[in-house]
This record gives sequence, C-alpha cells and structure tokens, in this order.
Amino acid sequence: MNRTAVAAWTRMARRQTAVVVGTSIVAMLWLGVFYKDFSDRADARHDAKHTEQAYAVMFEESVLRAIGEIDKTLLYMRRLLEGGNQAELYANLATTHDLLSDIIVQVAVLDEHGIMRATNAGPQPPPPKDLSDRPHFKAHLTNPDDILYIGTPLVGRASNHMSVQFSRRVRAVDGGFGGVVVASLDPFHFASFLDRVNLGSPASVSLIGEDGVVRADGGQDDGIHLGDSVVDLPVYALMMAGHDCALELKGKNGQSDRVVALHKVDGQPLWVMVSIFEADIFRDANAELALDSAVGLALTLLIIGVVVKLQRIEGRRRAAEAEVTRSALRDPLTDLPNRRVLQSELKRALDVACGSDAERGCALLLLDLDRFKVVNDTLGHAAGDELLVAVSRRISAALGPDYLLARLGGDEFAVVVRRLNGQPSLSALAERLGATTSQPFDIGQNRVVTGLSIGIAVGPEDGKEFDDLMVAADLALYSAKASARGGHVVYNRSMKELLTQRHQLEIDLRQALKDEALSLYFQPSISAATGRISSFEALARWRHPMHGFISPAVFIAVAEETGLIGDLGRWAMREACSAAKDWPEDIRVAVNLSPVQLREPGLVAMVAAALDAAGLPARRLEIEITEQMLLDNSEHNHHVLQSLKDLGVSIAMDDFGTGYSSLNYLHAFPFDRVKVDQAFVAKLGQGSRHTALVRAVVDLARSFGMATTAEGVETAEQRDILMGLGCTDIQGYFYARPMPVSDVVTFITHWSEKETVAA
Repeated sequence: MNRTAVAAWTRMARRQTAVVVGTSIVAMLWLGVFYKDFSDRADARHDAKHTEQAYAVMFEESVLRAIGEIDKTLLYMRRLLEGGNQAELYANLATTHDLLSDIIVQVAVLDEHGIMRATNAGPQPPPPKDLSDRPHFKAHLTNPDDILYIGTPLVGRASNHMSVQFSRRVRAVDGGFGGVVVASLDPFHFASFLDRVNLGSPASVSLIGEDGVVRADGGQDDGIHLGDSVVDLPVYALMMAGHDCALELKGKNGQSDRVVALHKVDGQPLWVMVSIFEADIFRDANAELALDSAVGLALTLLIIGVVVKLQRIEGRRRAAEAEVTRSALRDPLTDLPNRRVLQSELKRALDVACGSDAERGCALLLLDLDRFKVVNDTLGHAAGDELLVAVSRRISAALGPDYLLARLGGDEFAVVVRRLNGQPSLSALAERLGATTSQPFDIGQNRVVTGLSIGIAVGPEDGKEFDDLMVAADLALYSAKASARGGHVVYNRSMKELLTQRHQLEIDLRQALKDEALSLYFQPSISAATGRISSFEALARWRHPMHGFISPAVFIAVAEETGLIGDLGRWAMREACSAAKDWPEDIRVAVNLSPVQLREPGLVAMVAAALDAAGLPARRLEIEITEQMLLDNSEHNHHVLQSLKDLGVSIAMDDFGTGYSSLNYLHAFPFDRVKVDQAFVAKLGQGSRHTALVRAVVDLARSFGMATTAEGVETAEQRDILMGLGCTDIQGYFYARPMPVSDVVTFITHWSEKETVAA
C-alpha cells in the first residue's frame, strides 16, 4: 500500500472516528448479548443433563425396589409350591392379600402345560385357561436356568387390564419343569413417579427392556408410550452398546427437540430413559434473551443518537478544517497559491523537463515589488496590502494557462513557466510583467507607481531540484535589485560570487558568536482576558561592525546552512532563560527553534541544561516551532516534542497557516499554543471573510484544547476583533516593539503601574 493510500485511509478513519467507535460499541454490546445467551443455553443444557441423571438414578432405585418386592413374592409362592402345599396355595390365592400390594395387581400359578391353576383375579375357582402361548411361560419352558423373567406389557386374560408379567420357573418333584409362578405389575405405577419427585424441570421417564419394548412410562408426553418399540430410534443402538449416555433427539410430529439420557438398570435387562423438551430447558434462557435484547436495543438506539450528534459536531469541525486547509494552500491576502503549491508545481515541471520534454525545459521567475517598503512606511500597512492585491491581479491577467503565479510572502511573488519556448520568450514575459506593473495604481486617494525586479532561472540547466533552481533565481533577483531596479536578470554562473559574500557572512557570524556580539530583544504578549503580560518572545539581533543590523532572516539562514544554528540556539536558549529568571513568576519566555535544531540529537538535554543553569521552572519556558519543521521526519519530531513536553515546557506552533500548515499536525503533535500569523491579522476589519478565517483558526485551536496568540496586531480595532473571537493572547506593535533585555524590567513595572491606575 503506497503512502497516498495510507494517508487517504488515515484521513477517512479520523473523520469517521465516531461511527467506528459507535459501531464497535454496538457490535461488542450485541456480541455480549449473544455470548450471554450462548452461555445461558449451555448452562441450561448442562443443568438439564444433570436433572436427567438425577431422574434416572432415582427412577432406577424405584424400579429396583419394585422388582425386588415382586421377586420376593414370586420366590415365596414358588417355595410354597415346591414344598408340597399346592392345594393350600391354590385355595388361598383367591382370598389372600398378603401377596398383593400397590405394585402387584395379580398373582397366578401355571402348571407344566401352561394351564392357569390359580389366580386372585376373576371368578373363583378360576376356570382353567391355557396360557402356554404367553411369553412369560415360554421363556421358562425352553430355558432350564432359574431366571426372573420380565415380560412386555400385555392385557391379562383374567384381569382384562394392561400389565407387565414377572415370572419364575417352578421345579417338579422329579426336578423337571413344574410350571411358573407369575406376578403382574401395574405399569402405570411408575407414572406417578414424577408426581412424587420434582427436580425443577418437566420430564418424561420410560422403562425399556433390552428388546426395545417400553415397559412403563410417565411424565410429559414425549411420543414414546407403554408397549411401543424403540428399536428404530437412535437410542436403541446406544442401549445395545451398553453405555450410559446423553444425546439430542429431533422432534417428530411437530414436537420440539429433546435432550435424552439413557441409564442401565443395575443387574436387570432394563434401561431407564429420561427426556426433557428443549423448549422447557431453554424457557429461562429465552426469557433472559428477550430481556437482554430489549436492553441492547435501547442502548443501541442511545449509541446511534450519540453518534449522530457527534457526526454533526464532526461536520462542523470538518467545515472549519476545510477552510483552514484551503488557507494552507492559498495566500490569505491575495488568494494566490502559496509557497507549498509553488514547490509542488515546480518539482512537477522539473520532472517533465528532465524527462521526455527535456529539450523544452521550464523556468522560474522570482518577482520583487519595487518601492513597496516606501508605500508601507508612508501610507501604512493597509495601503501596502491593497497594493499587493492589485499587483497580483494585474500579473495574473498578464499570464496564461502555462504559468503558475504564487505569492511567497511580503512583496515577493514567483512564476513557474511549465513549458519553455526558448530564452527570448522569458525576456518577453519579464518585460510584459514589468510593463503591466509599471502603470500607476490608485490606492485609496493616492496614486502609487511601482515596478518589478525579476530574477530568472532555467531548469534543468540552472538546477534540477527545487532548492537549486530557487537559489539560482534568488541570486538573479538579487542581482536585478542591485543593478537594474525595475528590470530582469537571467541567472548565470558568475553570480556565484554572491556565495563568496555569504561565506564571509558565515565567518563574521561565527566570530560574533564567539565574541558574544549578538543580543536578544524581547516583545511582549498580552493576555486578552486579564490585560496582563503573559510572556515575552526572545528575538535574536546582530549588529554587524561594518554593515549595521543584519536581518534575522539572513543570518539565521546562514547559521542553518553552515551548522552554526546549534551554537546560536544554545546561546539564545541560555540567555533567554537567564533573563526570564528575574521576571515575575507568572510571565513566560518564548524561544524560537530552527528546523535544523529539531534534528540535533542533544536538543532536549540542551534545553534542560539551560533551565537548570538559570534556575528557571520549566513551566515558564515556551518553545516556538514553525510548521516547516514538521514537513520531514515527523516520527522523530514527535518524539523530540514529546520529550520537551515531558520536561514541563509548553510547545507553540508559530506562523500557523502561512504555507505549510496541515491539520494532521494538530492531531499528531502535543502543541499547547497556536500563533496566528500577522498575514491573517492584518486584514481584520476589512471584510467578514478575513474575520471568518481567523475565527476558524481560533475555534479549531480551541477544539484541540490549545491557546492562541495573534501576531502583528497594530490597531485597537484588530485587538478588539481578536478579543471578540476568543483569541487568548495578543502580540504586536500596538502594545510594544521588540526591546533589549535592559528595558524589559522597566516595561513590566510601567505596565503594572498602568494596570493599577486603570483598575
């Protein structure tokens, strides 16, 4: 996956955070409901199997007691017969109640031919009945072993009732077969078993012989009844395997599925089968599921409501983000593309020029507006801004689709010629632009005459990379401004003489650092809420012994290019912390970091050492970085910034929105403050669009929990608008210009006295 796809996915994920989180919560909620239902059903099934086992064991005990009672009766009757008291037994069977019970409903004696000789049922004396065809007679006739035979349910010929016959063999006097004694069991005796036992779940119980015929049944109707055969059911195969087990049976004829337990009756050719319908097993689980689902539905609706509300908030935030993002690609004053767009377009043009279209080439024109400082100084910044807007419109009108016009800042513009049609065309273009801007401009009540100085570099011969071509065009512009104001100069290699001068400047700067010839000036920021001084920004100044004050933009750029920025940064940090220790405890000091410094491995240790040496609490130090620092190596930068935060210092993003800003940085880096660039502030009071732009920056910073400082405030109107927009702090000439360290304490004292008088 390429970087573009990753970036697109990241942006989408960030914008849909509420939806993703809400969906995840709902998914986990319903997974929890379903998992609980699954667990409840597993527990219910487990409990049902335990219940069935308990039923089976108790039923087995009841069956064994009944069989034992019946067998004792049979053994007693056989003993009487084999003792020679047959006549007495025959006579007493009709009247005795000793052999009967609630289990045994009939007793009888069959002779060796299967003729019933005596019974307690029917008329007395009973008429002889031939029962030689009955299974309980045949079983002993053919089997000489002394066994207790348990028959299948039959309708008795004497009693005319359904019963199960238990029988034993009787020996004749000669030791041969002498007949059988029979005791009939009421099979419905066991039907009352479940009425006497309640283990919490409705169940059915069946007593099944090894032949598969049901001897007794009771409880709820499970479709298996007295006298039925289970040979064709899965339970019979399991019975034949001889193991106690539990299984699930599919329901028939509209009945629900059942959980069935099989249990072998100890010492008897019988099996106990206990079954419970799944509808009964899962009744409580279904009720719990209904309740949990109702709660889950309510919570789901609540979460959806919250997500919808968050989406609306996110929509408003994205609108503000879109406005700031647009401003990150456009100059806020002229609405031209900014340096970031210029860099992208020029790189693309160079790629084409170095490739298949190399013979055509491309070009870069750097434009500097002549006498602009005079306009600013005499007519004011508002007039200067109006002039810049008018110039940008004229230049745009003079260019075609093959050109890109961008504003670099101040009075500097750049033009990218994407497809070059020879060197003469460049000179013609430069002359056309010069002529366009040489015509007078009506600025308010004043007529302003200006012009352009233009430096031209051709790619790829003057440079194959963006920075190389910019340097070449900059050298040409410098030459144009120095020798032919209002004209244009094409770069040539002799201009590298300027590099020699730059080298000399490096030597002088190195010596100045060694001699501590640089100084720090401080400009205050005022709290919009309290009117008190909140901080001073430390600004490096260099008075050259021959050239006077050197612009910080010049000597700091030299320091960055030559590696002196480390020494310069350490000096500035040390001096700023040392100066701030003498200020009131509630006033911070702000120190700027160069992008080069951020890449130095010892930066965090250097800051900590400066704080320790001055005895300054870390909370009173604020470090300002520009957006340019975050363009490369963001992972390293994030680590360094977080390490600085861990020291206790605060981090501010300086010049926000001037060409490199990306809202991703506000997400990714631990900023405490955003400084609104003076280019945004300068147009306040001149239209709602400019106010809306600053409001978007302030609101966006507030949504991230960050303070805001407006730079370049020069009028009371600008101050009042910024205070109304909720800007935290205000900095600019309206309050004070940068001052040497010797004047800071006096300024603080006078400011405090002014606050006291105002109070």
